[in-house]
Amino acid sequence: MDSELIIFDLDGTLIDSSDDIAWAANMTLVYMGYNEMDLDAIKEGIGWGVKTLLQKLMPQEGPERIDDARVKFLEYYWDHLTVNTILYPGVRETIDYFKDHDKKMAIVTNKPIKFTEKILNELALKDFFLMVLGGDSLMNRKPDPEPVEKVISTLGVTKGKTVFVGDSKIDGETGKRAGIFTIGVEYGFRGRKELEEAGFDVIISEFPELTRILK
Repeated sequence: MDSELIIFDLDGTLIDSSDDIAWAANMTLVYMGYNEMDLDAIKEGIGWGVKTLLQKLMPQEGPERIDDARVKFLEYYWDHLTVNTILYPGVRETIDYFKDHDKKMAIVTNKPIKFTEKILNELALKDFFLMVLGGDSLMNRKPDPEPVEKVISTLGVTKGKTVFVGDSKIDGETGKRAGIFTIGVEYGFRGRKELEEAGFDVIISEFPELTRILK
């Protein structure tokens, strides 16, 4: 594909943040009077935002208790953002390659923007991206296409030369609703089956494969 702009999801696409998110989620569960849960169970709920994750982990709780849990989760997570969070293999080399080849790059995530920016700073990723939008940056978040469309219009690129790379059906739906090419990464939090069901245009098993797909 002839591309000018590559928009990335963050968690499960560029970074494996599952251990740190799971730690904060389990601290929150204990605070709320629950037992801890295993990593796979928590990973299933990642991607829609903190509130939705907690609703999935504690489905019997009402709105007020979930709001309380969200506040505690964010407190725990803020001080534990990059303890065990790492880049997936080949990410830094690949985005460095795209930067050298004058590709415009951006991030659209449902993680709060304050947390996103802190992670990007701590992992020395910030300078690669011309624009970063979090789940609270605009009125709507993924899978609504508004964040992706905002990036496209701001950076002055056509939809025909824009691609969205993500690891979940949320990302696939976001890209489709925005009318752009979508690439799913099967190494992320969901696996290949969900990506196939979501209808991604292309599915890759390793991040560096992007350099062969995007020209």
